Amino acid sequence: MRARSRLASVLGVVAALTTGCGASTPVTLAGNPDRDLLRQDQLPSPDFTIYQGVGPTGAGWLDPGGAAVIAGDGFGSAAQVEYYRPIAFEESNGPITLTATAARFRAPQGAAAALTAIETALDARPGAIRLATGRVGDGGDAIGVGGTVDGIQAIEIVLVWRVDNVIDSLDADGRLGGLQLGQLLPLATIQTADEGGG
Repeated sequence: MRARSRLASVLGVVAALTTGCGASTPVTLAGNPDRDLLRQDQLPSPDFTIYQGVGPTGAGWLDPGGAAVIAGDGFGSAAQVEYYRPIAFEESNGPITLTATAARFRAPQGAAAALTAIETALDARPGAIRLATGRVGDGGDAIGVGGTVDGIQAIEIVLVWRVDNVIDSLDADGRLGGLQLGQLLPLATIQTADEGGG
């Protein structure tokens, strides 16, 4: 994924992942996925800047090797935006980088199948540790992977969840102990509330 290679160069931290719970009445959300994404004014800190503006991304945004499988599950279109906080990493709390993605599928059943495939692929990455999410949308999960930045312990957390026929993800990097899943869950709630606004 383009954003991930840039994240690696900015922070030098490695990957992340997912698993779920929940249920709702199936609905097919329509519109452009770029309207589902977190906006800059919805972020928890005023020092977030736009690192990469809203743009399209492909079916393999979290698992390039599984793009064909995801496409076969009825992938329609996806949008992504990446934010960055230009602050000292060693003193940081919360995300330093945050990538928000929304992918629309033709039907909720296809999105559910795609989420399962994404979770399986992400869970298989080396060093992935599952993080308990509680209820997120119609099913979701999160995984963290540790690393270092200039000798400082770091973590990357990926939170993935489904809302009807949309799969959302938040991918964040930050200092270990400064970045926690609990900081991302309220953002997932905000992005979920934005669904269907297209």
